[in-house]
Amino acid sequence: MSKYTLVLPLLCLVACGDTKVDTAGTDGDATAGKTTPGMFDSSSTSTTGTSSSGGSDTADDNDPSMATSGDEPPGTSTATSGVLTTTGDPDDPGDQACDSWLDDCPEGEKCTAYGTEDFGWNNYKCVPIAPQPGQAGDPCTIEGKANSGVDSCDIHLTCWPPDAQLMGHCVPNCHGTPEDPFCEDPDAFCAISDDSVLLLCLPTCDPLVNDCAEGDVCVPHHQDLFACAPDLSGDDGQLFDPCEYVNVCDPGLACVPTEVAASECAAGTYGCCVPFCDTTQPNTCPGVGQECVQALADPPPKYENAGICVLPS
Repeated sequence: MSKYTLVLPLLCLVACGDTKVDTAGTDGDATAGKTTPGMFDSSSTSTTGTSSSGGSDTADDNDPSMATSGDEPPGTSTATSGVLTTTGDPDDPGDQACDSWLDDCPEGEKCTAYGTEDFGWNNYKCVPIAPQPGQAGDPCTIEGKANSGVDSCDIHLTCWPPDAQLMGHCVPNCHGTPEDPFCEDPDAFCAISDDSVLLLCLPTCDPLVNDCAEGDVCVPHHQDLFACAPDLSGDDGQLFDPCEYVNVCDPGLACVPTEVAASECAAGTYGCCVPFCDTTQPNTCPGVGQECVQALADPPPKYENAGICVLPS
């Protein structure tokens, strides 16, 4: 099972709500101006397959959803024999530190990621499991703030993504080790973020049918899959509208660099919303001179036909 960093460099950064958390858990990793061999090719160091070379993926410092203080947080993370451990938060000595990979909390508690800052996740602690806890896919609530680490989900689950009302759905955590993470669901991928503290198994999607839940949109994640993210297009995000984040275009559209998107896009804007397309079908791209180009550099069978309408290189 693949492991990825949970951030979206252009195309970027995922647009976030007022809670200032990474509400998507998806990663664009697109290369500006590049249309071959895949529109969303990537030079990321993240690996594919069931294992990776290490557990040191880091979040993009330019991603406002993953912003953290420049100073080392009170509960620092350290690597011991390749396993992430924590020192705990000295400002709250009542919290018992733990290791999410080992799940070494006392019975009746779970190891959960939380943040010592106003947003972001940078530590682990043991918290009581809620009475009648939610199971995978169930609606859930978070206490206090989005990154408090205290939610209504059962062990091995995290309430995600937090909305403005601190509600979400119970999402499985990754299993295994930092060097060999995996998800029990074969259709999910292990998304790792926030200095390798946040470990979430998130679903994939198909951009040609946009099979995400209502209110979500299918966006590129790294170089070999697509994942669901909250649709924050609002009244904008229509064909040829300017965009700055992957999840601010309407379903069926993708945000790509303006210079390669379409002549109909406004000059001087960061990105532009253009359609996904099927590379096996006749060219139906709406822009003058647009062609249907393969969206991913090395697509698995599920995405062999996934293309995107751009100007030829």
